[in-house]
Amino acid sequence: MAAYTVDGYDKLIAGMVEPIVTQSVIINSGAAAVMERGTVLSRTGFAADGTWQCAIVNSAATPAAEKVPVAILADVEVDARTAAVRATAYVSGEFNRAALKFGGTDTIATHEAALNNGKIFTKRVVG
Repeated sequence: MAAYTVDGYDKLIAGMVEPIVTQSVIINSGAAAVMERGTVLSRTGFAADGTWQCAIVNSAATPAAEKVPVAILADVEVDARTAAVRATAYVSGEFNRAALKFGGTDTIATHEAALNNGKIFTKRVVG
């Protein structure tokens, strides 16, 4: 009998009690680096079709919109250093707090309450 295995589990998803909801977003061009799955995003505006325009959340950023976390990058890797890129982001669900990535010197402690208020719940995962 075949054994059940999971290939490449990255430990980002931490539960299925809260529904996982995804949404198409646009990552703003000029990002300082390639963003990886688990990067926490802020909404900086809307495209003409209503798609969220996003950047990595950073409490030291200007404008203030870049300080508020609203989503978590679902794609494995997004390179928006030279052009805006469409991507998929989680806007609701349960996530491993240790797997989240932030801009600047931010940590989970900086944004955990705001994430939870936005139905992005963080959990401590053992193992």
